[in-house]
Amino acid sequence: MSVKAVMRYITYSMRRHPSAETTATARCLSFECDWTAEPTPNADVCSDMCIKHTGRTGHMTFVREFSEVAVVERVQ
Repeated sequence: MSVKAVMRYITYSMRRHPSAETTATARCLSFECDWTAEPTPNADVCSDMCIKHTGRTGHMTFVREFSEVAVVERVQ
C-alpha cells in the first residue's frame, strides 16, 4: 500500500476590517516632553495637533503612528 500526499494551496488576502477605522496619534520626541496627540480617525487632525504643539513649544520632531484592525480572508 502506498501513501500519496495531496498539496492544496489556498490564497489569502488582508484588508482593513469593514467596521474598523484607522487611528492616528503622535508623540513629541523632544527631551523630557511628554506631549502626545489624542487618537483620532483623521490623520490631518493629528498633524494639526503636532503643528500647534510646535507653535507653542518649538519642538519639531514627532513619532506618528497609524493603526487599524485588519482581517485576513480566503480569496475565492
